[in-house]
Amino acid sequence: MTTVTTGSSDERNDKGSTLAANPASTPERFKLPLMSILFGIAFLVAMYTGWQLRNEFILSAEYGIGYALGIVGGSMMLILLIYPLKKRFYDNSMFIFSTRTWFKWHMIMGLVGPLLVLYHCNFSLGSTNSNIALACMLLMVASGLVGRFIYGKIHFGLYGKKVELAELKNHKLWAQKQLDADRGDDLLYISENLANKLKAFEQKVLKRGGLIGNFFNILSLGISTRMAYTALLGHLKKDQRLNSKYQQLSEAERQLHYSAVREHIAAYLSTVRKTAGLSFYEHLFSLWHMLHLPIFFMLIITGFVHVYAVHTY
Repeated sequence: MTTVTTGSSDERNDKGSTLAANPASTPERFKLPLMSILFGIAFLVAMYTGWQLRNEFILSAEYGIGYALGIVGGSMMLILLIYPLKKRFYDNSMFIFSTRTWFKWHMIMGLVGPLLVLYHCNFSLGSTNSNIALACMLLMVASGLVGRFIYGKIHFGLYGKKVELAELKNHKLWAQKQLDADRGDDLLYISENLANKLKAFEQKVLKRGGLIGNFFNILSLGISTRMAYTALLGHLKKDQRLNSKYQQLSEAERQLHYSAVREHIAAYLSTVRKTAGLSFYEHLFSLWHMLHLPIFFMLIITGFVHVYAVHTY
């Protein structure tokens, strides 16, 4: 690891390279892949189009394309079972694809399947048994979206590995070492006052207040972290106005030094924020999992009842 105690551009560039190489060194920015963005746009357009055409009766649930869409959509929702089975029987070769691949298809079919069913029913209510099946399906989709949100809080990225507390502690330790190195830098330093404010933020965020208290803490965590980041950068700039060596540098050199320390502060705050939310979201995810599976089986049962009623009566 490169420790910077001088102000040369080469060493600051080395510091920037180390910064980019370490996952703890950058702020928590989640970038969706292009295909995911395009899929989301296409899904929303399809939803809007179907809703606008719901009174045109272009499709019929009883025959033709409308009937086929119901079969395909229902089949997709049955295929959703493969992902939890793959997780349960991880080494079973009968599933062909990896758990990560099945997770991708689980999310895709969990949206496309219900969308096809909505087109099947023409975005309208029908008989009692179909309405119950439709309500269960919409409840499952809503539950899936909530679960996806919680999943993102305890995993790295869209399909990333699970976040571990020990790993987060290592990330925070790395960021802390970089900040300590910054404090020993004559050209751009972190003052004792700024370091104390960082510690005060960490103690406030990581303070335990029970499930309800942590819930309200999590709600405000994003805003409070951004506010703390802005305030700390303000203190950093104020410190440098009193730093004669820093003021003697060119504008480009000052920006290079400032950007490196700013990234270290952002990395530290990001890791503290992730640590604060991890245990809460893990507990929330386990509760969600207990509810999501019964909702899914309720959907399967009502779906079969609907199919049986349609073809029998």
